[in-house]
Amino acid sequence: MKALKVLLVFAFVFMPFHSALASGQKTFDHYIPTDIDEDYWAYEELDDFITADIIDGYMDEDLNMTVKPDNKITRAQFVKILVNALGLKNNGAAKAFPDVKQGDWFFEYVNIASGLGIINGKDDGTFAPNANITRDQMTKMIVLAFEKTVKFPEGTSHTFTDVDPKYWAFDYVNKAAASGIVKGYDTIFKPRNFATRAQAIVMIHRALQQEQSHLPSNEEITKFLKDHIIRENRLSESNSVDELVALYKENGIGYYIVEGIELAELPMDEEVGQLSIHIDDTNLNIQIQSKSDRFVTAKVTGMVGTFVFKSKDPNFNFDMTVDMDGSYKLKKDSASGKWKIYNYIPYFDEEELY
Repeated sequence: MKALKVLLVFAFVFMPFHSALASGQKTFDHYIPTDIDEDYWAYEELDDFITADIIDGYMDEDLNMTVKPDNKITRAQFVKILVNALGLKNNGAAKAFPDVKQGDWFFEYVNIASGLGIINGKDDGTFAPNANITRDQMTKMIVLAFEKTVKFPEGTSHTFTDVDPKYWAFDYVNKAAASGIVKGYDTIFKPRNFATRAQAIVMIHRALQQEQSHLPSNEEITKFLKDHIIRENRLSESNSVDELVALYKENGIGYYIVEGIELAELPMDEEVGQLSIHIDDTNLNIQIQSKSDRFVTAKVTGMVGTFVFKSKDPNFNFDMTVDMDGSYKLKKDSASGKWKIYNYIPYFDEEELY
């Protein structure tokens, strides 16, 4: 489970989480991939992009979500992820491609990237949206997309033996390598190999961490998180469902808002039992672990939660006191310019709680 609240719900009410499906909104199922686990080499980056709503998975009829990380990624798919990750907007100066037509699902993303000079298309004037993207093409787009916010080293040295200084992508590949955005395979880069979905997401994720030109202050993030956490604690203790939902809508995005709203609205049958919550946050401490222009990770410690469930069934009473330490993941919302929480990762030992 991704949060303490999820664990509690499973322990107490054993309810499915599909309440938002009828309205076409995302549910828990949309954020929990079934084809990767924490041992997968790109799990952290994939999970980050899923929970922040930068990428969507593939849902089947049984509500199983997959990310298909080892599948090849098309040029249009890559442009969509790049545009979403950076929150890019159309500047009205897009180049027209004969194979990119209004009504195509990728039309807006290609127009945005074209207008900003991130893509130029093929020599024949087309964009080839459905062609698989190669690693050198992908690297060029990333460098062009981030050149105003990432300080790429000048005069980079020859990094990979299979990328000749006369090769068209030499500068892009070596700039990205010098910044740690691409790693390659030891001494080679395999520039003409088709990129996978996981490789594309990892490279964009690394580039986002390199953005250090407009960093938020620690005080700004700390104040926002402290105010949110204390409000959430008091509302949880008083079972103020409507106010909790409003709080999650105000300060949440992606997985965090879906988790918060669905759990806040779950009915607790008083005929089954009563749940009481008390959270001691007098020693609440917030430390910024990492930050870039658009993303922040903060470590929260010092809170202790007591959860007591008094059941009509004497065999199902529940009394638990746990440290509520964890990490909050925040993203700067491109539409409002405000910081939003998109994930909370608790540090508790799940086996011990079970």
